[in-house]
Amino acid sequence: MARKIQKIRKQNVSILIALEDEKSSRFYIKELIRDKNVAANVTFAEHIGSDPRSVLKAIKKFEDYNPNVKYEKAWLVIDRDSFDKHNFKGTLETARQKNICVAYSNECYELWLLLHFKDVTSFRTRKELRSELNAEFKSNFNIEYEKSEKFVYGMLIDRQKEAIERAENLIKRAINDNGCLNPFQDNPSTLIHILIRCLNQLEECKQNKFLCNNL
Repeated sequence: MARKIQKIRKQNVSILIALEDEKSSRFYIKELIRDKNVAANVTFAEHIGSDPRSVLKAIKKFEDYNPNVKYEKAWLVIDRDSFDKHNFKGTLETARQKNICVAYSNECYELWLLLHFKDVTSFRTRKELRSELNAEFKSNFNIEYEKSEKFVYGMLIDRQKEAIERAENLIKRAINDNGCLNPFQDNPSTLIHILIRCLNQLEECKQNKFLCNNL
């Protein structure tokens, strides 16, 4: 039996986030929100699927169940993974039309985590990203990386500034090489850092469209 989405009647939501997974990115973002003490300003849409179209539908479902809840920005967190062009690019286009912000990763979310440790400048598969991330966790923390690890944010917070800079450099390189971003083909690339900057500076995020990517 499908779970019912809990209606939110009184909360004034500043940011609504729909995630492609229920573990790794959710744990990281929730810990960041707790660290920045902005939990009252952020709500997560119910997870109804990991493919880009399903993540986008989660926004619509939230709105249908909570028509009186207002928010300044909605964010999608999605992976390129092996999803077909229509699914991935179609979702980006629909999000742009609806003024929904997108924090994508090509190939997957683990790229964002790996950028906390080092530059990643050449093509990586999901398997390669996770293998390299696992090696970094073993080397730095003497544990294996697990998507279910709830405290990755705290483990990596001292490295977050460098991760943001590395992610920005990947985007700059993609634009310099091709004249524009092509999220479906730009591997490696991610815009997770824009959402992270948004949450680090919540008031600025609500006002500044530069921090919201609409591809």
